[in-house]
Amino acid sequence: MATLGNEGSLLPAGDLSTHFIFHHKVFSIEGCRFSRSAASDEPCFILPLGGLEATVPLSKLCAEFDIDAESEDGHLLTVVAEGLNFVKRIRPGDSIPNELLNGTASWSVDDRHLQIARGRLQVQLVSWLTGGETVIVDLDKLEQIVDDPKTRARIQEAFRMIADRLVLGNHGEEAVARRIENLAQELSYIEALRDRFHHLLLVRRGIETASRLYKRDRSLHDETIRMQTLAAPPLADLNDRFSQVDAQTGEILAMLRNFESQTEYIRGVRDDLHQIMMMWDEIIDAWAAVKIDRSMALEQLLKRTYSFLARRFSQGSEWRLVSRPPPT
Repeated sequence: MATLGNEGSLLPAGDLSTHFIFHHKVFSIEGCRFSRSAASDEPCFILPLGGLEATVPLSKLCAEFDIDAESEDGHLLTVVAEGLNFVKRIRPGDSIPNELLNGTASWSVDDRHLQIARGRLQVQLVSWLTGGETVIVDLDKLEQIVDDPKTRARIQEAFRMIADRLVLGNHGEEAVARRIENLAQELSYIEALRDRFHHLLLVRRGIETASRLYKRDRSLHDETIRMQTLAAPPLADLNDRFSQVDAQTGEILAMLRNFESQTEYIRGVRDDLHQIMMMWDEIIDAWAAVKIDRSMALEQLLKRTYSFLARRFSQGSEWRLVSRPPPT
């Protein structure tokens, strides 16, 4: 079985459990896609009509195009709605996000994020030996400890002791090493998100600078003050979540003993953080591209940022992510 792709070419038959393979002809229209509405954040279907684009909320799509909600297409549309929590847009024929298939991430991280995560776990191993386990956040200090020749020998000693403590039997040290590497892979996504969060803090700093630049412009100055007020709670919430995951992953023996539940917990936090950071992406990138100096470009960005903050984080908006309980 085959279906028409986005550009009119035939896509190979795909597994309905791993790809968004639709049957209704509306999904074969060139350029059609799914994404969230910028105004309401509601999942929508977008299709070109001449030189314009029509946007149909997913909640009305079945009725609009006479799609049986209990059909394969109808069920797949519910997967689309879930998938848009992890990717910004979905086209017919795309792979279903990994988060919905096997729990892994559908996005990639830089090697340095993996190195940071691995280094932190190695420091925890070494500090566990002395009974004063520490989570190092300072990257320069972390690199200094990891590069110490004595660290490697201590890590091997920790592998042996933990293997004995967990009664892992033959090849126990290898089992500990594999768990450490797997945890480093999972935590590398938290490090990538932490890096993105630091860029978001630069946006806050830019707004503070703009507030000083426009202190004589009553209208703009008042807006920058309001922006700082609106941004404070969500930024504090994000900071708390990074602190929470650091605390929850701060005991190396507990992580290795409860490896599966810890992995599930880390992935859940990863998905929550990724979802909210996706929301900030355009604002982060826009501020990175603008020089923080009095200019029309900065003033336009301030108005855009104010609109974003007021829409997303005004009093009563349901923006907070669900807190995840620690693993048991």
